Amino acid sequence: MVVQPGKLKAMTKQSKRRNLTKLVESRISVEQYQQLVDTLAKSQNPTMSSLIRDILSRKTIVCKTHDETYDLLLDRMQAIQMEIHAIGVNINQVTRYFNSLKDPLRKKSLVKKLEKQLVQTGKKVDHLEMEIKRHFPKW
Repeated sequence: MVVQPGKLKAMTKQSKRRNLTKLVESRISVEQYQQLVDTLAKSQNPTMSSLIRDILSRKTIVCKTHDETYDLLLDRMQAIQMEIHAIGVNINQVTRYFNSLKDPLRKKSLVKKLEKQLVQTGKKVDHLEMEIKRHFPKW
């Protein structure tokens, strides 16, 4: 007998369903039901029935959590990245203008402006590195 892969999967689902022939009903409080609904939302179980079966068989229920502090951190890091980008654009504009000038005195004043921008960029990069090291020490 030759079994195609798609049919094998369907057969295993059917055989699993055949093992689950007994229906069990129970009444629970609103609080207990809400706790089950919350656990289901966080768990990897696709249905309430599978969650309850796992609980009854004392299987480990893995729940996903979302840490909002990382959202705030990512927002701060994105803001710093945008500032660094804006500073980089300014440096490029000054550099192009610098290369178009012939007067050495004007070039000198532009170099001073460029140095200020580079120092500011360095501070922002240092701040970004500090945030990354503080929140992600393994990196």
